[in-house]
Amino acid sequence: MKFIALISGGKDSFYNIFHCLKNNHELIALGNIYPKESEEQELDSFMFQTVGHDLIDYYSKCIGVPLFRRSILRNTSNNVELNYTATQDDEIEELFELLRTVKDKIPDLEAVSVGAILSSYQRTRVENVCSRLGLVVLSYLWQRDQAELMGEMCLMSKDVNNVENDTNSGNKFDARIIKVAAIGLNEKHLGMSLPMMQPVLQKLNQLYQVHICGEGGEFETMVLDAPFFQHGYLELIDIVKCSDGEVHNARLKVKFQPRNLSKSFLLNQLDQLPVPSIFGNNWQDLTQNLPKQQAKTGEQRFENHMSNALPQTTINKTNDKLYISNLQSRKSETVEKQSEDIFTELADILHSNEIPRNHILSASLLIRDMSNFGKINKIYNEFLDLSKYGPLPPSRACVGSKCLPEDCHVQLSVVVDVKNTGKEKINKNKGGLHVQGRSYWAPCNIGPYSQSTWLNDDANQVSFISGQIGLVPQSMEILGTPLTDQIVLALQHFDTLCETIGAQEKLLMTCYISDESVLDSVIKTWAFYCSNMNHRSDLWMDKSDDVEKCLVLVKISELPRGAVAEFGGVTCKRLIVDDNDSDKKEREENDDVSTVFQKLNLNIEGFHNTTVSAFGYNRNFITGFVDSREELELILEKTPKSAQITLYYNPKEIITFHHHIGYYPVEKLFDYRGKEHRFGLHIRS
Repeated sequence: MKFIALISGGKDSFYNIFHCLKNNHELIALGNIYPKESEEQELDSFMFQTVGHDLIDYYSKCIGVPLFRRSILRNTSNNVELNYTATQDDEIEELFELLRTVKDKIPDLEAVSVGAILSSYQRTRVENVCSRLGLVVLSYLWQRDQAELMGEMCLMSKDVNNVENDTNSGNKFDARIIKVAAIGLNEKHLGMSLPMMQPVLQKLNQLYQVHICGEGGEFETMVLDAPFFQHGYLELIDIVKCSDGEVHNARLKVKFQPRNLSKSFLLNQLDQLPVPSIFGNNWQDLTQNLPKQQAKTGEQRFENHMSNALPQTTINKTNDKLYISNLQSRKSETVEKQSEDIFTELADILHSNEIPRNHILSASLLIRDMSNFGKINKIYNEFLDLSKYGPLPPSRACVGSKCLPEDCHVQLSVVVDVKNTGKEKINKNKGGLHVQGRSYWAPCNIGPYSQSTWLNDDANQVSFISGQIGLVPQSMEILGTPLTDQIVLALQHFDTLCETIGAQEKLLMTCYISDESVLDSVIKTWAFYCSNMNHRSDLWMDKSDDVEKCLVLVKISELPRGAVAEFGGVTCKRLIVDDNDSDKKEREENDDVSTVFQKLNLNIEGFHNTTVSAFGYNRNFITGFVDSREELELILEKTPKSAQITLYYNPKEIITFHHHIGYYPVEKLFDYRGKEHRFGLHIRS
């Protein structure tokens, strides 16, 4: 893709350009935000580094691409919410105007490079602007380990003390310290290169948790040279230092030195540039130990001898959640019209309950034919309208199921937050992870969904994780053969999201597979994952396999991008159970689902129950399997209406539809051991 690089002059913005080039993107322009008052260095911006802005013009000459700049005033960070929405007179709108100008002048602009490492504040703002302009964000430094990243930067940097003895050294990466504002850093460090600073930063990190890459504002840098500076570099002439209390600054006096670097030198440096492995260490071990499955077993035929019956839309309130399930339409013939019917019904339900759209936390989308995904997704996106209803769309699972009747193209179920609904445009109690930029970290979303959502006032942070498939993050292409690697990668992505949000406890898990031949590989991958989990709860004590049991493994027809496996589920940050409220105990005894099962004398195979507390009540997350239709009917009938049941079933089974059940028609289902069952249950109470 053709991209513009947002540059501050610092190491991160330029090092990200290096990685963009590594991933075969084409740099066509530079962009910069600078102080309106040219003599100012610091603007107290929450977003932009402006120290050293007087050197920015040189970079266009060094690289040989046009530079676009736009000025901002001091103290214009008016919207400091983590998840940004367009705000009049905010400094971010100047960035929007800058990129809009560039896109008008260079119509084939496709992407924007940004050097964010840990700052979600920075990332979400660039992503918001790019989303409004239809541009892709390239952020290859995102979530990288800082010590590892600094080591790589130093590896690619020149040795400023020995340039004469290394003919290539003078053409390598060269970033200098121009500001320090942390314990252990002072004016003597100004002007130092990254290799010179690395041992200092490592020591300060050990002593005082100083961020090695300066992500806590500990220091800022200015780049003088890089391998892609093909037309010239900046020669350091002098350093003018000044101090303001514990903050020390430097203004670099430089001279532009013209040169012509060969393309072969750049290609050689790109070959040397380290990139993270697709698989982490444990995951790499797993790929090596699993039997390799090279290709699908062939075209899988599906004969639709299914019931033509569909459940009615169900609306079920359980404490702080509203479950709207089985939304579908048969009154229209086309995919588009059925989708419009569904979202019209959903809008009506929300309106009648005085719930804004931004309170939708999670969505499950069943599509009969995945070739219609684009048509459905367009309408889905229009319904959510992030510019109007807020920056955090629901998490989502989307699968293809030919078990839907032939005249039903799509079915939708959603989970809605019903706390503090009010009339606010933005749901500020809704937290989430909505990463839209390409990186090495994990896939960006390929539709209007968040990777994860939760409620901010939930002490357990019960989180809905979107379905993850085996996409290579930096390219957003599905990993090819062996298929076992694709399965491992999908689960690794799920785990990466859990680690990022700090929600390691698994409550409910679903793995969809589009090819039954991968079942054994999925089972082994899941077993390995559970046996190597580092975040065990004391509540599980010696029940080493408990976490495995929360999985329902489902055979469906298709997955997005032709994937063979998709992992998604519900997790939480911690397992807190409050047993001190006697009134609560008495209140919940009548509604406790496990108690109901005991009274019914039911033997649900693979029964797994995890309990957490919040908001004055316990929440149970239950996974189970049933092979008797009679027992299933008892469960569906007798389970308290305060519980929400998701039932995975094959439509050839004749069952009675109930009014508090989410029905998922699928081809086959299995437990975590791979044993096939007639019915699978996920219950929330």
